[in-house]
Amino acid sequence: MRSKAIEHRTTHAFEEALETATRAIGKAGMTVFAEIDHAKAARDNGLSMPETRVIVYGNPKAGTPVMLDMPLTALDLPLRILVRELPGRNSAVAFHPMAEMFEELGVKREVAARFDAVQQAIVDEVCGGCPTATRDHNNGGYLA
Repeated sequence: MRSKAIEHRTTHAFEEALETATRAIGKAGMTVFAEIDHAKAARDNGLSMPETRVIVYGNPKAGTPVMLDMPLTALDLPLRILVRELPGRNSAVAFHPMAEMFEELGVKREVAARFDAVQQAIVDEVCGGCPTATRDHNNGGYLA
C-alpha cells in the first residue's frame, strides 16, 4: 500500500524551488537521473497547466543493494520529488514516503527509513519550516 504523498508549500517562486531542490539532491550525494516537465508536455499538446516537474534521483550505492535484496522495490526507485507552481508565485514540493511500503516488501526498518529521511532532508532544504500537508485524493488532490 502506498502512503499518502507529503507536500510542503513554500513561499519561493517555482524556479527558485526547483533550483534549490536540484542543489539539495546533489548536496545529499544523490544524482539527478531525469527531470520530467509535465507543463511542457501539456503545452506541446495544446494544453496548459502550471509549472510541474518531477525530479528522478538517487544513489546507486544505496538503491542497488535494496533492489537486489527485494527486487519489487525497483518499481519505486529511483526516488522522485515533485516541484509544482502554486497561484501567487508560490510553489510546493512533494514526495511519497517509501519506508512503510518498503517494510511491507521486507526491507529492514532502519534501511527503509533512510529513504524517507533523505527525501525529507531535501524538502527541508527547499522550504525550511514550511507547512506540511498530505494530499487529499478524495478532494480533487488539493492540500488537506
